[in-house]
Amino acid sequence: MKMVIVLFALMLAANLTAAQQVRDTSFRFENTDPAFPAAAGPLVCIDEAHNNFHTADGRYLAFAELLREDGYRVEGFGGEFDQTGLLDCSILVSANPGEVGMDDAYPHPSAFTRDDISELVKWVRSGGSLLLIVDHDPVPGAAADLGVVLGIHMLDGEAEGPPRRLDGPDIFQLENGTLIRHSILEGRAESERVTHVATFGGAAFHTSVDFQPLMVFGPGSTAEISLDSNLPDFEQSENPRFEIAGWLHGATRRLGQGRLVILGEAAMCTAQQSGTDQRPMGMNHPEAAQNPQFCLNVVHWLSGLLDD
Repeated sequence: MKMVIVLFALMLAANLTAAQQVRDTSFRFENTDPAFPAAAGPLVCIDEAHNNFHTADGRYLAFAELLREDGYRVEGFGGEFDQTGLLDCSILVSANPGEVGMDDAYPHPSAFTRDDISELVKWVRSGGSLLLIVDHDPVPGAAADLGVVLGIHMLDGEAEGPPRRLDGPDIFQLENGTLIRHSILEGRAESERVTHVATFGGAAFHTSVDFQPLMVFGPGSTAEISLDSNLPDFEQSENPRFEIAGWLHGATRRLGQGRLVILGEAAMCTAQQSGTDQRPMGMNHPEAAQNPQFCLNVVHWLSGLLDD
């Protein structure tokens, strides 16, 4: 009987955790100038093979629909990271790999095998485009080995910019230098220009000199390493906290014949309802009005519609 109660409690906890973030199927973005005729654009593959928290039919449904309305073809990808499996994909999106089913306690094992990493880099170098989205821990740990090979060093904690707000997003802005001038911010026309982007926590990282910064944490930004899963008796005030001013939250690079964008937060490109009160989180948030265009511009750059 005790075992049944324990199992029920674990199932209930898992369901409550999953219910904290659910897709918002009511979100719509009015796209007045699609990049391609309907279903005639490049194929965007959304990784679902590496315990990804965000999938095409799940929490990244809003992102998938945003791209489809822009003319892209979008499919979930559950295949192997090899030249045959990725052959038809023009753009691969891997959003929060390794998060599903991973224990919060450190260390956080890699979501990718050695072959995954080698084949993915070969694919990008030969002309593929990769959008790697790495949110707060445990995802930076799960993506760390892939990141280093690509030229990215991630802090495996949770980053936030000032001012710290319990429920509000961090706002990266062109006018204060936390957004860096790039063709992604300019878009194809003045109507697509982006001056601010809202994010909801996430990760901070450094990159090799090959990258162009896109989003930068400003003065007073910090990242915290939560140790309660490893050391339950620790007080939160004892958690390591890092100053991350100047660390990146988004960056781009050319890699061989291919292109790469790394973003340090996943919700900015989806629409979710969070918590028991179903707060908007992502492109549906009142302060995220330019997020849909930003996410479209990222994919436009990856597909070659925008230059450096």
